[in-house]
Amino acid sequence: MDKAKRKKIIIISIIVLVIIGIFLLIWSLSDRLGPGTPATNEQPEFIPPSANLEYKSVEPSQTSTEFNAINLAKNFAARFGSWSTDSQGYNLAELEPLSTSRMKGYLNSITIDNAEEFNGVTTKALSAEIISLGGGQARVLVGTQRIAIDKDLKETVYYQDIELWLVAAGDQWLVDRVTWQED
Repeated sequence: MDKAKRKKIIIISIIVLVIIGIFLLIWSLSDRLGPGTPATNEQPEFIPPSANLEYKSVEPSQTSTEFNAINLAKNFAARFGSWSTDSQGYNLAELEPLSTSRMKGYLNSITIDNAEEFNGVTTKALSAEIISLGGGQARVLVGTQRIAIDKDLKETVYYQDIELWLVAAGDQWLVDRVTWQED
């Protein structure tokens, strides 16, 4: 037998073995899946859509005004409470577009400690509750998780609330004042 014939026989044999293997795999799966599954070629019973379905409108739990106030408060709280000696007040500069002139003045008055050893805090906003809303003003209490990291990279986790006073400016909210709550 020449090399070309031998090569064809080997290829055909491999193809036949693969087809047999696939057949055995499908056959063993159909036994495991049981009757009524697509592997046994039995079609599931067709269930027509019900004509008696009723769709009820659900009242939103928040208005867009409340939603926007809460989102701003949570975003501001997380950024305001996150800092490190490496960032040199970058978090405060990010907050200026979200602040009234009064808050911008406060942000600019914060002195940055140029410590030689690293330390910092990462703040995550976990919850937010509107305390009052009306007349273009809102008070929002944000619950945060704060992780302080010292020079030895030791982490201390604590929880702290921050209260934010917001003022409507056109179609957006701006932060006018903040106060960290003491435990």
